[in-house]
Amino acid sequence: MIYINLLIIFLLLIFIHELGHYSAARLFGAKVTDFSIGFGKTLYSFKDKYNTNWKISLIPLGGYVKIKGLESIFRNQINKIHEKNSFQSLNLFKQIIILLAGSFFNIVSAWICLFCILFFFGIATFSPEVGKVIENSPAAINDIKEGDIIVLVNDYKIKKFDDIARAINKTNFISIDIIRNNKLISKQFELKFNKEIGKFIIGISSTNTPIINRFSFFNSFNQSIIFIPNYYSATFSYLIKSINNNTITKELAGPIGMVKMADQLMLDKIRGVMIIFVMISLFVGIFNLVPIPLLDGGHIIYFTLRRIFDDTLPHIVTRIYLAIGITIISFLFIFVTLNDIFYK
Repeated sequence: MIYINLLIIFLLLIFIHELGHYSAARLFGAKVTDFSIGFGKTLYSFKDKYNTNWKISLIPLGGYVKIKGLESIFRNQINKIHEKNSFQSLNLFKQIIILLAGSFFNIVSAWICLFCILFFFGIATFSPEVGKVIENSPAAINDIKEGDIIVLVNDYKIKKFDDIARAINKTNFISIDIIRNNKLISKQFELKFNKEIGKFIIGISSTNTPIINRFSFFNSFNQSIIFIPNYYSATFSYLIKSINNNTITKELAGPIGMVKMADQLMLDKIRGVMIIFVMISLFVGIFNLVPIPLLDGGHIIYFTLRRIFDDTLPHIVTRIYLAIGITIISFLFIFVTLNDIFYK
C-alpha cells in the first residue's frame, strides 16, 4: 500500500504542475492540444469539448502540456505571422505567466495541504516549562532548573516554549523571570554562542509532552504561510552544508531512493502521505524555476532573450540551448538514479 501511495503522490504532483500550465494557457486563449500524465505509450485517453487530448501514458516519470505553437518556437521559421490562439501570439508577460503557473500550482497546493494538516491534525506546542538543562550551559551556570516555568524573557511575555527563541532575538544577554515553587525569580546573564546553529543559546529544552491545538484557523493559516519560506531557506542552507561537507551523495534521493525508503516515510498513514506530498511539491515547484534549459526557468530566460532580439536569435543558439538542456537533465537523471541504486 505504501508504494501505491507514493505512486499516487507522484502522479498527483505531475497533474497539478501541468494543470497550472494548462489553466494559464486557457486563461489567455492559447489552445492546448495535449495534456499527458507520463510519457511513452498511451494507456488511456479522451478528448474534451475544447479538443484537448487528455491521456495517461506508460512511464509515470513526468508529464507535459502541449500548447499550440510552443514547439515551433524551437524550429527555424522565417514566417513571423502567428495564429491567434497560439503560444507565439501571446505577449511575453503572458508567456512567462504560463511558464510560472506550474510551479505556482505546486506551491499553492502544498500550502493548502499543509494548512489542512495543521488545522485537522493540530499544531504541537510546548508549555514554557524547562524540561532539561544542558550541563555547563549558561542556564546551568545561573541555576535554571528543570520544572521552572518561564514567564518573561527580555520583557517579552512567554506563553509557549517557542516564544523564548523569539524573545532572545540574536542578543547575547538575557533578562529572565521564572516561577519556582510559586515564587517569582528574576535573573540576568550572558548567553553562549553555538557555532553549529549560528545562534546564542540558553541551554534548556522543553518537556516531552506537547500540547496539540486543533481547528485553529488563524494559527494554521499563519504557520502554513511561515513554513514555506522557512522550508526553502533551511533546504538551501542544508544543501550548501552537504556540498561543503562532501556528503551530498549520501543525502540526495530521487524517485528510486524514495521507493527504497518508502517504509520509513509513514506512507501507510494519511498524515504521512500529506507531509510527503507537501515536501515533494515544494521541491518540484522551486526546482522547475531553476534557469536550466528545458525547465520552466530556462524557458523563461530563453523566451525573454527571443523577445529582446525580436525573435531573430540565430538558430544555432536554439540548438545549443536544447543540447545543453538535454545534457544537464540527462546527467542529473543518471546521477540521481545511480546514487539511489548504490548509496541508498
